[in-house]
Amino acid sequence: MSGATEDALTSAEAGGKVIRGSVWRAGGNTAGNVVAVLAAALVLHYLGVAESGRYVTVLSLVAIAMSIADLGLNITGTRELSLQEPQGRSKLIANFLGLRLAITPVALAAVVAFAALADYPTSMVIGTALAGVGLFMVSLADAVLLRLTVELRNAALAFVDLLKQGITLAGVAVLIWVGAHLTPFFAIQVVIGVAVLAITPLLVGRHKFPAPRFDRPIQRSLLTSSLPLAAAIVLGQLYFRLVIVLMSLISSAEQTGYFGSSLRAMETLASVPLLVAGVALPVLAAAARDDRARLRYAIERLDEGAVVAGALVILVAWRAAEPVMVIIGGSAFRPAGAVLRIQVGALLFIGLYQIWTVSLVALGMQRRLILTNALGLLGVAVFAVALVPPLGAKGGAVAGVLGDALLATLIYWRLRPIAGKVMVRAGFLLRVLVAAAVAAGALLIPGLPDLVAAALAGALFLGVGQLIGALPSELRDALDPRRILSRQP
Repeated sequence: MSGATEDALTSAEAGGKVIRGSVWRAGGNTAGNVVAVLAAALVLHYLGVAESGRYVTVLSLVAIAMSIADLGLNITGTRELSLQEPQGRSKLIANFLGLRLAITPVALAAVVAFAALADYPTSMVIGTALAGVGLFMVSLADAVLLRLTVELRNAALAFVDLLKQGITLAGVAVLIWVGAHLTPFFAIQVVIGVAVLAITPLLVGRHKFPAPRFDRPIQRSLLTSSLPLAAAIVLGQLYFRLVIVLMSLISSAEQTGYFGSSLRAMETLASVPLLVAGVALPVLAAAARDDRARLRYAIERLDEGAVVAGALVILVAWRAAEPVMVIIGGSAFRPAGAVLRIQVGALLFIGLYQIWTVSLVALGMQRRLILTNALGLLGVAVFAVALVPPLGAKGGAVAGVLGDALLATLIYWRLRPIAGKVMVRAGFLLRVLVAAAVAAGALLIPGLPDLVAAALAGALFLGVGQLIGALPSELRDALDPRRILSRQP
């Protein structure tokens, strides 16, 4: 293995690189989220409650199809590339591409057929096909960009994230300007796919963008190691999207629209722990191979970061959720604020189970995720069926939070026998609760505008947390501006 890559994953600086890499990805994601909020605001204002619900439903269906077609290769590929000699990486990536080309069209055809059989409007069926083609192209580029993940070159990946959102905003603006109906909005995904494929060789180097290969022994080995993870990921994607799909079938268009608009905002927030987990996976894989004590330490510190981030968002959303949804979608989407206020409670559990999931992958124990995700899927389905009919969109939000809590518990149950006790320490959790209690006072100030109260609560939480030690020391050190500016991400 080349010295640069080996040092990046196994040196004493690896933890700092993971945190700073997470900052680059989260920073790019935050900038992208600002752009995404602008795009979502335009879409929701222009399409209205019912049509925007159809828009989110289609994107959710396609996301399920892509998770099936991925077969767990993105996560498995990150782990395998982390342990691979440099000369073997291009061949491995080429076989990733070959598998994508063989499998993805089948998955996309199946989801388009589902849309047709579910008697969705023609615009949704055509939109499913268009969005699927675009996301297929992005998935091919993602296979090549795995190289950057393993090399901890996260600034380039942050640029790709921002590029996608920028194209979305530009496409939405153009379509609204010409007075387009729903279907063309899905074609924006095709434009994104073309752009990402075009920019990828410039980021990884033209000589590192391999042609697809179909080496049966390599692909058989990849499928053997990735299929258990694939089953878990498919169940996880179904789990995250199941409520909106069920609502499209058993609830009104209005309630589906409220839930769908809140889900879009929630997806923006939930993407951050997913990015952090992806950045951490190569280092966790190296630690799982070489030093279990170091692995446990890394998991515990990541858990603490997840708790702090989850508590911060929950506090801020208590007052900010409703005005944010009004800003994004207009007064017609005001009821979605109450839905979002409930949904953000899931972020605490999402952050933890994403870390525990990649920890199991790093340990090569991805088979253990199948049972957990299957039980989580069953749980969220039961919650949704019980709560959506009487409570509508709010019931869907409660079902999602309960499902995430269940899933986090189940994944920790599978991780602890292997990694040991890696739960957040009681003393640390108490300090977070104290900081949150102080910050909550700002939320109760009468007459204070909602967004001002939310911002004040967030500032108080971080300030008090810093004073009483509720922020992990590794996080404070790694986020020192001098270190971020002087080192590679």
